[in-house]
Amino acid sequence: MKYLKPGIVCLMTFCICIVTSAQQVITSHKESEIKPRLFRNIPDRVTVTATKLFPLIALKAGQAANISFSDKFIFKGTVASAVSKYDGAIQSTVIRSADYPGATFTISRIKGQDGSITYKGRIVSFQHGDCFELKTENGQFILVKRNFEDMVND
Repeated sequence: MKYLKPGIVCLMTFCICIVTSAQQVITSHKESEIKPRLFRNIPDRVTVTATKLFPLIALKAGQAANISFSDKFIFKGTVASAVSKYDGAIQSTVIRSADYPGATFTISRIKGQDGSITYKGRIVSFQHGDCFELKTENGQFILVKRNFEDMVND
């Protein structure tokens, strides 16, 4: 009886050690699941003039689009959808690429209640590991290359 409590404590400690050593660390993306890069020949930052973005909102579904972001990055495709919500407060256009397989360029114009207008955009392919996000820095539009895993949650 005198060794019953220490024996039970040792047995419980042993069981806990066995169970915890059986745990495996699960990473969200294994090395074998890394997706190929679609935009590897394009710089990490591409400055885009506003005059190339503004007309994209007016495009209609089925129209052809040819956007020359830079001399090394020309995005050709067809407008897959063009929608306007909330009395024109949010307008979005989705362009499906002809040159970059699986890639779509989504651009949205958002009008705030104070009358300010902001633009948001992304170029994403779900089969590839890189994508672009449209950012505004110092009044300039810039496409910034990002990893797909950082932008899209599984």
